[in-house]
Amino acid sequence: MTKYLHLLSRNQFKIIFFITVFYILYMALTPTNGGSFLHFKNADKVLHASAFFVLSFLLNRASSSIEKRIRNMLSLLAFGVLIEVLQSFTGYREVSFADVLADLVGILIFQLTYSFLKAWQFRRHLKRSPVKLIGNQQTVEKEQIEP
Repeated sequence: MTKYLHLLSRNQFKIIFFITVFYILYMALTPTNGGSFLHFKNADKVLHASAFFVLSFLLNRASSSIEKRIRNMLSLLAFGVLIEVLQSFTGYREVSFADVLADLVGILIFQLTYSFLKAWQFRRHLKRSPVKLIGNQQTVEKEQIEP
């Protein structure tokens, strides 16, 4: 799957990220007509977590390094708080601390999933690699050298 993610550049992921941010902001600040495509208790929280999972993915693909991951997580959480603050100025949307928690859950689920997949990918790569680490030295197994 990861081989297909490289078909888009970081700049293209940034563009998709900002389009998604504006769409989510628009949806969060417009009146609801009472209906959602999900019909169960706390469906709104699932939508919040899903939206911020997607935003985390897009932002991670647009700028991924460990230093930027922390900054990105905090920025997305601040965006979730901003949405709630802006909703307080509308007369038709309610402010909810639970929505911010759902945003945080979406961000954390992505980060945990990403970390797990990177660790799994690294272990898989080590199993395939002919290079073995012994102490601080790298050695290549003899079977791999001989034709």
